[in-house]
Amino acid sequence: MSAVLEAKHVGLRVAEARQRLALTQKNFAERVGVPLWTLDRIESGATDAANHLSRIADVTGLPEAWFGGVSRSAPAPTAAPLQMPGLVSRLRSYPAAGRDLVLGSIAVLVLVRFFTEVIHVIPRAANFVDIPIFGVLALAALIRPRGDASRRSSYMPLAVPATLFIGVALIATLLNLSRVQPGPVCVFLYGFIAPFGVYAAVYRLWPAGQALAMSRLLVGLGIIQLVIVFFLDVPRFVRGHNPDLISGTFGTNQYQLVFFSLVLIGLLAGISTFERGRLAARFGPLLSVLILATVFLAQYRALLATTFLTVLFIGLLLGLRGRGIVTGFFVGLAFVLTLLFVAEKYPSLRFGTTVSTLTRDPGFYASKKLRTANNVLRLYSDTPRFIVTGTGPGTFSSRGWQTFANAGSTSRSNVQGRYIRASTGGGHYHTDVSDKYVTATYQQGAVVQGSRAVYSPYSDYLSLLAEVGIFGFLTILFIYLRALVRSARLTLRLTAKAWLGDPLPALAIASTVGLFVLMQMAVLDNWLEVTRLSFLTWALLAVTLRELDARRSDFA
Repeated sequence: MSAVLEAKHVGLRVAEARQRLALTQKNFAERVGVPLWTLDRIESGATDAANHLSRIADVTGLPEAWFGGVSRSAPAPTAAPLQMPGLVSRLRSYPAAGRDLVLGSIAVLVLVRFFTEVIHVIPRAANFVDIPIFGVLALAALIRPRGDASRRSSYMPLAVPATLFIGVALIATLLNLSRVQPGPVCVFLYGFIAPFGVYAAVYRLWPAGQALAMSRLLVGLGIIQLVIVFFLDVPRFVRGHNPDLISGTFGTNQYQLVFFSLVLIGLLAGISTFERGRLAARFGPLLSVLILATVFLAQYRALLATTFLTVLFIGLLLGLRGRGIVTGFFVGLAFVLTLLFVAEKYPSLRFGTTVSTLTRDPGFYASKKLRTANNVLRLYSDTPRFIVTGTGPGTFSSRGWQTFANAGSTSRSNVQGRYIRASTGGGHYHTDVSDKYVTATYQQGAVVQGSRAVYSPYSDYLSLLAEVGIFGFLTILFIYLRALVRSARLTLRLTAKAWLGDPLPALAIASTVGLFVLMQMAVLDNWLEVTRLSFLTWALLAVTLRELDARRSDFA
């Protein structure tokens, strides 16, 4: 009787592991190497799974002990049978909790500003929700039992480079004690380091086999964006032709909407190619057109080149296979047609001028932005030691500096201003180097071909070079380039081996696109330090690599 109950228990666990991978019995049987009818009998408990348990564990990325049975090739477990149900119960419940915590955190980050800045039903202080989210994720990861889940072949350890960056930043702080302040230093370190902590926490919390859940969440959030844009934002835009009103759930920040939209286009392209049976695949072409229209209506011409490069990049990631080529061609065609329609329908957005400028001189915007690097070159020339030591975190043009220096701004997006003014007694934060090299040279309201971002002195790369010197800059650049190359390489391998219905390729494409876009946006402003972008990017990367590690037999 006990053997029958054990077979049924193991069968249920095998079925649960298969469902986590979103595989049909046929696909799972092929990967395990057993006939379909054998798998069906295993899952129903009619056949002992012991002879196949080792291969099932390899395919699912789970230890054999997780299934609760006895493998023919392994010694019997020493744990008493009466203890197993309690252990199984904990293993069964905890992964779902980790998944829900990660998904809920992403949903809150994406949606909270709609409730604080658009319909005002939650206090604006809730915009700081990323801080408690970071704390909760870190705590949950620390208390999570290690388990035997993984030989982490795809996981990218960040402890060493992140610690190195913190060390460089602390040295820069100690060498500039007369210039730095605790608040800006803490904001600087949090902005750059917290995303890496989110990555490590999400990797540990995420249960393998739940890629479809993450994909569905992102699609759902994307649909919410489109509903708000076309039923709330666009009617207001039509009345006044003010593109600042196109923001979706991101309140007063249209750049964040554009970033999320580009990530979503990558996800939908992957779904259309590899998951034809999903409802999102059937409506993928329409959703892609609406998303691109949203990007153009938001009027960020400085990101037009980035959008174009992203479309090309998505085509590359889809691979040279029939369905991928068709999807890539359609996304490219949708980009061109949508841009032409918006430019003709709303000439006040001045896309026509932007397109003609980029056609004549593709490097126009980049060359204008590079002129702002003169501030750092002058800094280095005047005080050569800053090349190595920097001016100190939060002293030049980073988000740590902006947060405090612009606390007196009356902009609607300055949510943190009132709290900073209260904490600093209402004083104005400034430093000698920011006064000389940033503030004094920044012409408020200056535009280049209709774009303020191009002339802005703000850029993550420049602020890193100035505030923590060349070594701090190279450390962050190394981390992001390494992550992008790793993500792109694994995505290409995954799309080449993917089977129809697998939700992971689309998620991997979205993750890689997020890194690709974020690194370009960091040229225009301090976007590496904006948690609504960086948390999402690194969480997607962690989920993708966790899922790949569960399939390590194919991707080791």
